[in-house]
Amino acid sequence: MAAKGRPPIYLDYNATAPVLPVVAERMQAALTGLPGNPSSPHRYGQSAKDVLEGARESLAALLGFNRREITFTSGGSEGNTMLLRWPGLAEEAAHIITSPIEHPSVLRTCEWLSGRGVEVSYLPVNGRGVVEVEAVTGLLRPETRIVSLMTANNETGVIQPVAELARLVRAHESGRRVLVHTDAVQAFGRIPLPLRDWDVDAVTLAAHKLGGPKGIGVVALRGNWPLPGLVLGGEQERGLRAGTESVFLVEGMLAAAEWAWPRLEEERRRLEGLRDRLAGQLEACGGFFLNGGEVRRLPNTANLGFAGVPAQSLLVAMDLAGVAVSTGSACQSGAVEPSHVLTAMGLPEERVGASLRISLGHGSSEADVDRCAAVMLAEVARLRRSASRYAS
Repeated sequence: MAAKGRPPIYLDYNATAPVLPVVAERMQAALTGLPGNPSSPHRYGQSAKDVLEGARESLAALLGFNRREITFTSGGSEGNTMLLRWPGLAEEAAHIITSPIEHPSVLRTCEWLSGRGVEVSYLPVNGRGVVEVEAVTGLLRPETRIVSLMTANNETGVIQPVAELARLVRAHESGRRVLVHTDAVQAFGRIPLPLRDWDVDAVTLAAHKLGGPKGIGVVALRGNWPLPGLVLGGEQERGLRAGTESVFLVEGMLAAAEWAWPRLEEERRRLEGLRDRLAGQLEACGGFFLNGGEVRRLPNTANLGFAGVPAQSLLVAMDLAGVAVSTGSACQSGAVEPSHVLTAMGLPEERVGASLRISLGHGSSEADVDRCAAVMLAEVARLRRSASRYAS
């Protein structure tokens, strides 16, 4: 519950962002004004189909793909599963390369693939949170089918060298082309995505990190790859995902992207300023640390903590004071295991257990950041006093 008389503050945009007003308006209009099924031949169905295909073309243009390469999904996890599972269904030797800091949907799919005989190799990660992509040249094999690396990490915000990875893969491909995939869910609408320049074959996106609705995402895929249908039935979405498309969710995703794209640079500067303002107020406290702070990060993300202060205790205390932050991936909420991302970076167990994630967004303000810092410093001091009394 928030402090009495003060509204709560939401600083967990990497989990999901509040829906933008323009998104809600566009979705409401589509929900009430487009009652038809896009697959129906009558005027109601064709009106819905026109909006669906118009959104597909607009999103494709923003991403540097063509409309036929865009498949709508329910979000990032479904998209990653759709793209990565096909080597496990083939009757030939296969190999995949990824990193140990990927989203759980990638890592769990790789576990499934391993159980079906697909070999999985993991690129190393340095202590700053950057995947060492140079190692890919020693991991590529004739049977390598997919190389997958996220654009930006959901916990640390560290931006990964996807373009360099793709360049190395292309230079060392043996025989057939390797599918290079990037999970850009956290980066979508926050940093530029020159995907064509990066020479990636596939990208996974979701709407709800940038103020769009939950339950809608995109797989953009260039070329002919043997992807089996993930949902069987009709021929919607090129046969990859049967079922009636949700036009109002698609409209919401497009509205969020169209809001974010012209503001990328403006929002980058604003959010970086807020992020650094927060860190500047916290760093005066003894034992403060910042994970991944030495390298390029998403402008909205700070993974930080205080030595000797358990993150879970601090998170609960801040929530009670009306400030919502996170200990990491929302897909891992409730888990007692330490962060797989921070562990892969080689950070000490004590630091991993003391790390929180603060992620800002379109509704964040200087007042929010200042109050977050004040509450955090007060609760750190209180928790340390309590620990000291207990120890004595």
